[in-house]
Amino acid sequence: MSCFKTLNFFDITFDKPIIYIIGPTAIGKSKLALELAQQFQADIISADSYQVYKGMDIGTAKASTEDRLLVPHHLIDTHLPTEAYNVTDFIRYCKQHLNPNKRTIICGGNGLFLRSFLYDYHFPKAKSNPEIRDSLMHDYERGNKQNLWNQLHSIDPKTASQIHPNNKHRLIRALEIYHITKHPPSSLKQKKTKPRDDVTILGLTCDRNVVTERIDIRVDMMIKHGLIEEVKTLLEAGYEPSLPALNCIGYKETIHYLNGSISYDEMIHLIKIHTHQFSKRQMTWFKKIENVFWNISHK
Repeated sequence: MSCFKTLNFFDITFDKPIIYIIGPTAIGKSKLALELAQQFQADIISADSYQVYKGMDIGTAKASTEDRLLVPHHLIDTHLPTEAYNVTDFIRYCKQHLNPNKRTIICGGNGLFLRSFLYDYHFPKAKSNPEIRDSLMHDYERGNKQNLWNQLHSIDPKTASQIHPNNKHRLIRALEIYHITKHPPSSLKQKKTKPRDDVTILGLTCDRNVVTERIDIRVDMMIKHGLIEEVKTLLEAGYEPSLPALNCIGYKETIHYLNGSISYDEMIHLIKIHTHQFSKRQMTWFKKIENVFWNISHK
């Protein structure tokens, strides 16, 4: 099932301190990161928006304990599911911990994290307003997510084009920022015009059918290895199903199964479908990035 061959290091000159590995979910980014980290005695920073959460191991495909003993991994198990984590936190951590004298590998499929890192995004500072946020959340939960997205599009087409209606956290936050500041979020966001030049970007991809098959196999393995039990444990620990951390793919469908909203087979089907859709959105983000070494490890 592997769609990779051994990297030919003669094809790429790794003369920059940072290697950033991108690609759709289930493509093998973590495996490549581990191999390169061992090759270069490098640390790995996770650019995943959910691997920071403790107790969310199977559904986020975290590096195993054994792999983390082989190579230092960062931004894994740093937050409780009740704690907020976003791109601003990711960028701040990278700025604090990147060492120009030591190789670092950043690995993850979050397109916003990648662009924000490359162009040094500075996001608007607007403290959350519980009244505004609760009102927007109420509208979203009542099934008005498309209407909310349409509102954002009329206010700020640029920001709306970067947020899928299903991305509840980012959609509500963008509208909240507008209602608090009275300015479109994109007008408040600052970034550099040129990407940083100390990064080699490696992009992994395969034929779409192969990616789909790999995703389906991964979902089946997650179920086999205890995803349902993992979600049960989180809920029994008192974590509310409405938490943003538990709104990620795999967890939200399992919660619906556990509360009787969908059947077991429907749960598996929805996890696979939603992951396929997410994978396509990832590639839409990544194709906009320049100077990526694509298909360096495919057949």
